[in-house]
Parts: sequence; structure tokens; C-alpha cells
Amino acid sequence: MNTVIQWNIRGFRSNSEELKLPLNRSQSAVVALQDSRLKKGQSSPRGYTLLLPHGGSTGVEAALLIRKGNSFSEINLKTGPHPAAATISLEKTRTVCSLYLPPNPRVGPGEELSPPWLPRVVRDYRPVSFSSCCPLFLCLPTWSLG
Repeated sequence: MNTVIQWNIRGFRSNSEELKLPLNRSQSAVVALQDSRLKKGQSSPRGYTLLLPHGGSTGVEAALLIRKGNSFSEINLKTGPHPAAATISLEKTRTVCSLYLPPNPRVGPGEELSPPWLPRVVRDYRPVSFSSCCPLFLCLPTWSLG
């Protein structure tokens, strides 16, 4: 199914068993994870490719799981919150970006966390049809949406 699931998983290792159910049931094209606490070398769930920002050199908060067989290209964004982003081609080409902002983010001068041009924001653990979303699909944890 060509859907995107967004989930503030609150620790990949501690909730990986819980993640298997929606992955097996929905066969989603993309799963955007926040608060994942993943590190380089972490294995991905069966049938999915794990995409970490900047190669996952330290504990990573945002991640993307992309179903194997789907064509994608990683986007390396050089920004403070270290988002995981990729352009994914199914029936349409879309850019999916998973971004995690800590509960009390420290925003410096000139940083913008929610620019007005973001066309779509997804809430905690919710599937959305890939074909009906805008060209840019941003996934943020629920608490940051006010």
C-alpha cells in the first residue's frame, strides 16, 4: 500500500516489536520515525531499508523506513535538527522528511522551525495516502504542533 506512517516511537529498540504489527498489516511505503534513538549499524525491520541522517554517526532522533523495492534517493540536509529525508517515487514522486524536535527545543537567532511554506504536517502514528499528499511531506511529533 502506498501510505506514509508517522510515529513518535520513543525508542526504536524498546518498541521494535510493537512496530512490527503496523508494518506487517499496512505494508506502508514509508515509515517516518521520531525519537528513535538509533545508532549506525542498527538493523532495519524485514522488508524495509533504514535511512538515517548523516549516516547515523551518533544517537539519531529522526529516521525513515522505506519499503524495499521502492525507488528513492536520500537527501542530505545540513540543518540543526538533523532530519531524515528522501525523494521517493511510486505513482508520483514525493519528498518525505522526518524531523524530531525535542520537547523544549532551543532555537537560535535566525532559525525557523515551522516555516509558513510547509504544506502538510502529520500527527503522531497516522497513515496517510502517498498519492494524496503534497510534493513535500513533513513528519513532526504531535507535541510540537500546538
